[in-house]
Amino acid sequence: MTKFSISKLESARQNPTQFAQTLKSDDSGSGARFSKYMAWQLSVFKYHTTNDLSQAINYFESTFRRNFAENPNNDRQREAFIMTLQAYATEHVKLGLTYVEHKKRIGIDLSQKLKITGEIPLIHLNSNSGYSAYFFTKDSTTWESELKFPIIQDYMANFYGVDLSEVEVGVFGIDNEQLSQITYSDQEVADAIKELNTIGQTIMSII
Repeated sequence: MTKFSISKLESARQNPTQFAQTLKSDDSGSGARFSKYMAWQLSVFKYHTTNDLSQAINYFESTFRRNFAENPNNDRQREAFIMTLQAYATEHVKLGLTYVEHKKRIGIDLSQKLKITGEIPLIHLNSNSGYSAYFFTKDSTTWESELKFPIIQDYMANFYGVDLSEVEVGVFGIDNEQLSQITYSDQEVADAIKELNTIGQTIMSII
């Protein structure tokens, strides 16, 4: 079975034919190098598993110092990420979210031969007794137009056996240090699923 990550769905959406050729060539590379951004994300998960912001900050600092050289530029970035971690914790408390799990593996079959895989970084119960799925982004200005979000809303509703209206999806923006979320309408989700199936059909016709 051919698989691709949901993080690449926008690339597939923009040019399904070219994306299919990339899948066909299987030029996937060796994966991303560990980054400061990744270290920060791990510290968010540590915050939720320990329910202790101080432990999360200590974890981030030790991970950062272990993987990145000490110099003025890195020191500034380290301090900035710590402030962003504190901002995330404040947002989490302000919205009344209750942590459920992180890095939830997903699988969405588009056919018997094509599957979308990936992870939902964070899942919470929200103050409206529904579920909230959050991703991280460095640019919080355009995320609502991405196809993956209504698809994830549908996936969550099916997985937890709840109505689409009981699921919200969103992001924590590194740029604005805010949690933003939306619940797409039933029609918007249906349109997204239809578009996803069309993308899948195009890819399948090539691979």
